[in-house]
Amino acid sequence: MNYRAKKIRLLCTIEIVEQWAAFMRAHLPEVEAALRQEGVHHEMWFSGTDDRGLFVIGVMDVDDQPASAAVSAQSQLSVDAVHRQFKSHWDRSSIQDIAMSPQETPHFEGCVLLFEARGQ
Repeated sequence: MNYRAKKIRLLCTIEIVEQWAAFMRAHLPEVEAALRQEGVHHEMWFSGTDDRGLFVIGVMDVDDQPASAAVSAQSQLSVDAVHRQFKSHWDRSSIQDIAMSPQETPHFEGCVLLFEARGQ
């Protein structure tokens, strides 16, 4: 396992987050196919709020993240298109790595699991 987590502040409402997550859950077989193409073993998305507002935490178990991102950027799958649209709501200046054990499946206090999928 090679888990990595990032906390991403959002510039949208919780309703947009829920719509994105609902789409991903409704298209889970396609999400899993996308993850296989990208070389991702396991992916999870959480949402939460704090005194600074709404955020998501994305967690990936992937061996080669740059290669994975390159494949995703070129993907024609609907789930990747929807994910790229969701990323337009990210406050990119706020993205931060979250310290965690790369060998343990993560849990984030006070956060809600939006969805998870396994690719490999």
